[in-house]
Amino acid sequence: MPKFRRSMFTLTLSALLVALTAAPASAATVYATGFEHPPVSTAWQEYFTGQQFDGWTVTAGTVDTVTLWQDAEGRQSLDLNGSLDGSIARTLPTQLLTTYKVTFAVAGNTEGPPVVKSGKVQVNGQDVDTFTFSIAGKNISSMGWVYRSFYFTNLLSTSSVLQFAGTSATKWGAVIDDVKVESCLLILCPASASAVNRID
Repeated sequence: MPKFRRSMFTLTLSALLVALTAAPASAATVYATGFEHPPVSTAWQEYFTGQQFDGWTVTAGTVDTVTLWQDAEGRQSLDLNGSLDGSIARTLPTQLLTTYKVTFAVAGNTEGPPVVKSGKVQVNGQDVDTFTFSIAGKNISSMGWVYRSFYFTNLLSTSSVLQFAGTSATKWGAVIDDVKVESCLLILCPASASAVNRID
């Protein structure tokens, strides 16, 4: 390759690498919910296996949408344990070979034991996150919400099933709120996406 063309190639490649590394980690919101629909007129509303609300289906046990305590967002949140461990799922539109960031707020039902609540998240039946939350020192006016996030890359499907499940073995379970799913090109995802879950 002539020296001039080699120099131009090197400059072009360098410019491209600089542009990619300097580009912001842009993301597009695919889905967001605070479990606000339908509105609950009492302290809580229990949903049983097979029932649907706001696009979610209860896939096991029971869950409660709750207005009783401080929420992370809006005026309702979701206790993953109604009368027992419960789970909810919904299908999201996803693009092939695209990485997604799922963010959600976690707290715990302070009205009963155990002190440490637990739950997990699945995408297309594959475990992608497990979490615990201690209600020590918390109450309905100060729930102590914390945010969690994880990434998954959709490899083969044009849709993905997102599922949250309670694993506290009680009727006072882990509570979630303010769920958001965002997409981003893998080369533009934050560095923390390197531990991404690959979903077939």
